[in-house]
Amino acid sequence: MSLPPPPPAPVAEVRQADQSIGSRVRVGEISQKSAWLWIAGKGNSPNQLWLPLDVLTGRLGFRRTTTAAGEQLEWFGRDQLLSDLETRTLKDEVAVDAWPWFRAIGVSVQRRETTLELSLASPRIVSIRQGRGSTAGRVVLDLSAPALIQRDQQGLVLGVKSNRSQNNLLRRLGLSPQTLQEALRLTSRGGDLDFFTLKAPWRIVMDGTQRRSVISGRARTSPFRAARFTPEIQQAIREGLILDIRPVQVGVKPLRVYRAGWPLGNESLLLRPLAPVRAQTGLRFLNQLAQPANALAAINGGFFNRVRQLPLGAVRLDGVWLSGPILNRGAVGWDGPGPLLFDRLRLDQEIRVNGGRRWGLGFLNSGYVQRGLSRYTRAWGPIYRSLSGEEQAILIRDGRVTDQFSRTELARGVPLPQGASLVVARASAPLPARPGDEVVIRLRASSPVGERHQVMAGGPLLLKKGQVVLRGRQEGFSPGFLGQAAPRTVVAQDSKHRWMLTLEGQSGSDPTLLETTLALQQLGLSDALNLDGGSSTTMLIANRTVMTGRGVPPRIQNGLGLIKP
Repeated sequence: MSLPPPPPAPVAEVRQADQSIGSRVRVGEISQKSAWLWIAGKGNSPNQLWLPLDVLTGRLGFRRTTTAAGEQLEWFGRDQLLSDLETRTLKDEVAVDAWPWFRAIGVSVQRRETTLELSLASPRIVSIRQGRGSTAGRVVLDLSAPALIQRDQQGLVLGVKSNRSQNNLLRRLGLSPQTLQEALRLTSRGGDLDFFTLKAPWRIVMDGTQRRSVISGRARTSPFRAARFTPEIQQAIREGLILDIRPVQVGVKPLRVYRAGWPLGNESLLLRPLAPVRAQTGLRFLNQLAQPANALAAINGGFFNRVRQLPLGAVRLDGVWLSGPILNRGAVGWDGPGPLLFDRLRLDQEIRVNGGRRWGLGFLNSGYVQRGLSRYTRAWGPIYRSLSGEEQAILIRDGRVTDQFSRTELARGVPLPQGASLVVARASAPLPARPGDEVVIRLRASSPVGERHQVMAGGPLLLKKGQVVLRGRQEGFSPGFLGQAAPRTVVAQDSKHRWMLTLEGQSGSDPTLLETTLALQQLGLSDALNLDGGSSTTMLIANRTVMTGRGVPPRIQNGLGLIKP
């Protein structure tokens, strides 16, 4: 007698209903694109609520600060070391669990289809204070309770209640207050307002105000139009600069392309990597990279590690490798005002010890951490601190190993002298030499791109000599990344111009990499390289942010700019 067939397999215990994934975050009347992940708890509250770190810091007032113990995240008196926070990836962004922070001050959260709504009762402004001396541009709001604060394209929106006399005082302090329903919008002619929060008492601290006696009542123009009609940009346009916004249709998807172009051979403006030169660790707003270089137009650059705040790909400035290439990814290189050179790029490094054995060195000045040997020079910064738990290193000066460093010494940090190389061995890899050994280090680029004085890498490479060359898996990108729709940043050229471009969807759906490539072909471009996109996408014209991937200026590691020589 045969047995009856087994019953169907039971439904997995982890149900989709226990998790919700969305694409927008709303606070009051302001909504922005942002991935979020809700993991259900008891009742209507989540057990975990994952939000991108850039949204928390750029939009809601969380602050990253450096302490003796390491970098930490702060918000309304609560602080925690970033190294102690669990992280996960949402789309292309690093996310943390924000629910403990929200719960601590009573933030309510709700899901409405793909939108996450945050709310908190609006407190009163108790008093307004102005800084003195070096902090004269600082305004402090004492509150009766914590408040939600957001940054948008116009300024800050504070979930607070104010009265007429307080609004008048804010005007005298250089801020333009606009009363909204249960909120207050503040803008400043002094530039973007930076802000952070404190408790005991509850406070919002704003920096970047500028006193003025006249407040314009004219209607607000778009940031792109306002930047385009500044005197310095108008002069550059007369000399050949192209600035425009082009609509492009790829299939059924309408896209918007922001373009900054410059004629090949014209030396009135030069293309240049925008990167920190004293130390590669740390993130900055694009204008903080563009202003010191005197850039008229700029876009964000290559990839970086958002938690460690380190570069992940090639950046070469005036012949110096600030960061080496990884994974044979796409790169662009150039000398002077001539045509750009596009290709995939790696650096082959080796160290030869006492004229005998040769050892391969995997990466140069890179935040990409892998088992084996990597090399760091003074271009990385004045000090090297270990990037993983198992490291040892040797220091090479004038062709000889002079020092050897233990795991403990590297964790504390060791100096990187000018002209020296620190060879770091990770994950139990053996050191190639000992103090006293003679060594020779050789470096060779896999493509002529790496021989140019200026190099920027990203990936994938999209177009080369008019042909589609999108091979993302070959460049080490995951299938999820390759199929994702997101705002894009691109450096490209045609037969007459160099181009810096950003792209976004016009109807809420952003382009995939393939759609980006097809859009660029429609615009007649022959060569194109994808740079960091998503929340990093940014275009700056005349020191004004004219386009961002998620509606708020992000912090990035490097960029590209058209600069005045």
